[in-house]
Amino acid sequence: MLEGNEAIFLNLMSVAITAFVIVTILISAIIPLIKNNLNSFGFIARKRTLWLLATAPWWIALCCVVIFFPRQDTNNLIALMEKIAHWHHIDVFKFTSWHGLTLVVAALILAVMINLMFVQVRRHSIAMHNLFKFSDMQPISCDNNQTIYSIALSIPAAFTIGLLKPRVYLTTGLLQQLEPSALDIIIQHELAHVRARDPLFKSIYSFFCLLYPKPIRRILQQHFTLLTEQQADSVVTGYHDNLDVAQTLISVAKKQRQFPQSCEGSLVSHFSHDQITLRVQKLLSPQSQISELTLVFTGLCFLTAMLFTVLMVDGLHHLIETYFIH
Repeated sequence: MLEGNEAIFLNLMSVAITAFVIVTILISAIIPLIKNNLNSFGFIARKRTLWLLATAPWWIALCCVVIFFPRQDTNNLIALMEKIAHWHHIDVFKFTSWHGLTLVVAALILAVMINLMFVQVRRHSIAMHNLFKFSDMQPISCDNNQTIYSIALSIPAAFTIGLLKPRVYLTTGLLQQLEPSALDIIIQHELAHVRARDPLFKSIYSFFCLLYPKPIRRILQQHFTLLTEQQADSVVTGYHDNLDVAQTLISVAKKQRQFPQSCEGSLVSHFSHDQITLRVQKLLSPQSQISELTLVFTGLCFLTAMLFTVLMVDGLHHLIETYFIH
């Protein structure tokens, strides 16, 4: 049994884990209900909402730790917080209690998930290394002083790879089949991914989604990937007509149907690979931006979720301790 600051720290870790689980369950239940409405958001609002959904278990858990943290002051705000939620015997921690079991199970799950993530990154790195090792790679000079690399492959593909130093790669199968204007559309699209560092942020986003159930994780990642692709498409429309960009998407998608897709994963951003129909619809008929009132309502929903989680952590704690020894 521990007492003092060490016990307070471990109990607050139990608070964070309990809150994390509650928020994860809550958002997992909400996402299937709102997933079809996310595409009506503008780019900035949608990006913020997706990041909030992915990271909510982490920052709400942190807020719960702040609320449950023991304080010596007795002002009105502290007294109100203690009435809303408090942790019995927070300065005492028993490893044989359910708090100790919570920490052990959480540590094991986190270790397994991190290991799976590193295995995925390792496999992707090996696949990319083999691809570049056995394929003739040549630099291509572009008008905007950016270097694009060609890979000797028959598969028509264009993608951006690299976390800290992203690079654009076009296959010879793509270079030999498209007109210069279509190639410029593809190059501008991929350079938009480079400037936005999309492979890096997609990887970070995937990490935050890691502890969601697989169906929910897939929904979040698909929406984030769609967002990055639509943003890159929007950048290209500053150089080319929307109809030309849409036509290039469709043309490349038709050519890619004949070949299996490779180089998949959160570390890669593709041209004409992700959710083509929605991207073409966005190019042909841009939707109006969502109202500020809706954004305010979304923010209030997240604040409500935080308050609900605090109450649930306190209630669940009391319920469990009714039947189990602290």
